[in-house]
Amino acid sequence: MPGTPFAFLYPLILILLLGACQQLDYYPPKEAEGGWRTTSNHAFIRSLQLLPDKLAELGEYGLSVKSSEVSSVLVIKDGWLVGEWYSAPQGKTTRMYVASVGKSFATICFGIAEQDSRTGTIPYQLSKKSNVYDRRWLPMGFPLSDPRKKEITFDHIFRQTSGITPENSTVEKTRPIEMGRNQWDDYVAWVVGHDPAWPQTARLFFPPGRPELYPGHARWGEHRGAYSSVGYAHIGLVLAELYQMPAHQFLETRLLEPLGFSGIDYEEPPAPPHVKWFSAGGLHMTPRDFARFAYLLLREGRWRQQQLVAKQWLQEMTSTPFYENLRSNSDGYLGQHYPPDLLRLFGSGGNFAFIVPSHDLIVLKTGRIDNLFLERHMHDFLRRTFLMIPGYAVDRAR
Repeated sequence: MPGTPFAFLYPLILILLLGACQQLDYYPPKEAEGGWRTTSNHAFIRSLQLLPDKLAELGEYGLSVKSSEVSSVLVIKDGWLVGEWYSAPQGKTTRMYVASVGKSFATICFGIAEQDSRTGTIPYQLSKKSNVYDRRWLPMGFPLSDPRKKEITFDHIFRQTSGITPENSTVEKTRPIEMGRNQWDDYVAWVVGHDPAWPQTARLFFPPGRPELYPGHARWGEHRGAYSSVGYAHIGLVLAELYQMPAHQFLETRLLEPLGFSGIDYEEPPAPPHVKWFSAGGLHMTPRDFARFAYLLLREGRWRQQQLVAKQWLQEMTSTPFYENLRSNSDGYLGQHYPPDLLRLFGSGGNFAFIVPSHDLIVLKTGRIDNLFLERHMHDFLRRTFLMIPGYAVDRAR
């Protein structure tokens, strides 16, 4: 009590008690069972090596940009949800569309399948170097709409170097290259290039692995590619064929349910009920559930006692600068003054997460802002993230 002897020790005692509650192997229970452990105690937040005032500024900034949908900001440090902001009261339970963050989910689902191929759960040998167009897992892709498709590997899709229909061209910016999304008569035919109404998906725009031959290619640091959602749509078709179940069922049973997701919705299901998930995006989830996925990556593919995706495989994907949807800062692309283990998940409209293993930190943002402001907003958000870290703000992030 204030005024009693040793009252000055109470904040320290509180910190020690909270710290004692921490588990070295902490994973949040389901939301129905309590969800993320949270704290707003400034003394404890400082003990986690974050500055409470800068934390508050990050949350305020994250909501300051006008959004056409409910927006959110979450900060998780050492497994503690230390900051949570929503632009509307219902934000905590609203399933928000996270756009191309769905590509990161598709990538991890493929990692699970690759692990299954090693354990004999599926009867095929599968890896990033395997050909996408293989009759064993993509029979609907034959006959090939472009003979060069036989050269496409899964790694080409993940690196955005497959040659499959780019969304846009950096040369001709007045109109999109990809056309027919949500206008197809047959979703599968549209993806594999067999829909005559949309010939854009039939031909490759450059030989697989050679984006430099395409004048409209993009450059992300030293890495070149052409961003293709049609390419990523192949992942869902392959999963459905490998496991003889709709891809959304694989997603839910092998990834979302083990993570304790409270639920998922699908954006404009391509061909319900058989196909619900457009695996280039297409997911609606609560911000707290989005944080679970980010936490899986922070914990190197492990969730409680289960290694959902192989640690080595995940390290390969998150430690090189070649995967735009699991973007590593190993080349300094996100900022030379930021840690090389910094990882970014990205979706249009202001949906992104930054994961910093060296600081056991996750910050994420959801919403729907104009993409014209997105790069600057994301840059400022990341700068303010590191301003929360004592010393880092003074020494490196000015």
